[in-house]
Amino acid sequence: MVGPRCAECGTELPAGSGRGRPRRYCSRGCQARAYRRRRDRGRTATSWRRAGTADGDRATGREELIRTAVRLADADGLDAVTVRAVAHRAGLTTDAVYRWTRNRDELLAAMAEHVLRAGRPRDRTRQPPRERLGRLARAEWSMYRNHPWLLTVLARTRPPTGPAVLALVDAAVEVLTAAGYDVPDAFAGYLTLSGYVQGMALLHVAERAERDAGAAAWGTWSARTLALLEQTGRTRERPWLAAVATATADPDRELDRWFEFGLARLLDGLIPA
Repeated sequence: MVGPRCAECGTELPAGSGRGRPRRYCSRGCQARAYRRRRDRGRTATSWRRAGTADGDRATGREELIRTAVRLADADGLDAVTVRAVAHRAGLTTDAVYRWTRNRDELLAAMAEHVLRAGRPRDRTRQPPRERLGRLARAEWSMYRNHPWLLTVLARTRPPTGPAVLALVDAAVEVLTAAGYDVPDAFAGYLTLSGYVQGMALLHVAERAERDAGAAAWGTWSARTLALLEQTGRTRERPWLAAVATATADPDRELDRWFEFGLARLLDGLIPA
């Protein structure tokens, strides 16, 4: 028979003496966290850690912890994600976080798995290979746009190798082998495609970093830069400078257009019509 558990962390409480009020918390730390939670969120707020630490529901707490880390990375960037910061954001001790993840690298890998599972498109095998490959590339592009920190986690020679990461490669290799490539060349094709997507995503990550640093709006910067280049005579033989500077004041829209332009031609090379 399972005995009473801590109202905050779910740890089983030691047997009491039978006198006085029943014990609700396993430690003063849990009692203090419960007090802060009620103070900040109201008396009816409950702790998700309670379910997460109970037998059979451990995955619930781990998934909530990962979602908290993803939200932190989305808002403040990957540098803000430390075990201590995630623990503080979730209202946990670092020891409690380490019960679900051994270190920061494991936490980042779990965050990538979470985003990739949510963003993976349904594979429509009846579509032609070119369209299927394009859908995979656009899905990856969208994930980097929505979660810029994901690029840092995946664009490495030693990326995490969780099921969702491997499934990302599986899907592209499957399409390319169906199009006639042998397995080594299909993997090379995946690297070519993913390398293009990640390279273009770097522009989005850089633009976000500029904004976060308080830089001038892209339209303002491009107009000023073009004026300076015209003064120095550097635009005379470079009509593309004016075309880029006056294209649009919305860098996100322009990045999407550049991405689609390059993707169409890369797909033409990998799977000719």
